[in-house]
Amino acid sequence: MRSAVIQPARWKRLLRFLTGGGFATLMHWSVMFALIRTGSDAVLATATGATVGLAINYLAQYRYTFRSGLPHRVAFSRYLAGAGLGWGLNLAGFSAVYAVTGVPMASQIVATAVATLANYLLAEKFVFQEEQTNDTP
Repeated sequence: MRSAVIQPARWKRLLRFLTGGGFATLMHWSVMFALIRTGSDAVLATATGATVGLAINYLAQYRYTFRSGLPHRVAFSRYLAGAGLGWGLNLAGFSAVYAVTGVPMASQIVATAVATLANYLLAEKFVFQEEQTNDTP
């Protein structure tokens, strides 16, 4: 039976994930708030910001967090599948909270927390998993 205690190497990876993801999130929020300030719809603004963050986050997670040896054709296609789910969770969470509160910052905080948890679990267990699969010879 596996121990519920997280090993030190896993803590370091989680910290790298949060660092890379934090930078990507900063870029997401910067784009989102810049667009809102110019009069863009808040939902469109967060969708655009999330797309910018997606590109930055892939590179950070591939190189820095998981130090992946997977070919990009495998890792990036998996990443897009996982990111699609995370993007949808972010958009749905933001939209739901924003519909109730009308406050973009609170809405994005909730959406980011939900998307971060889902993205880490997907990245660790699926996207950058290097065990023998049907995707790799």
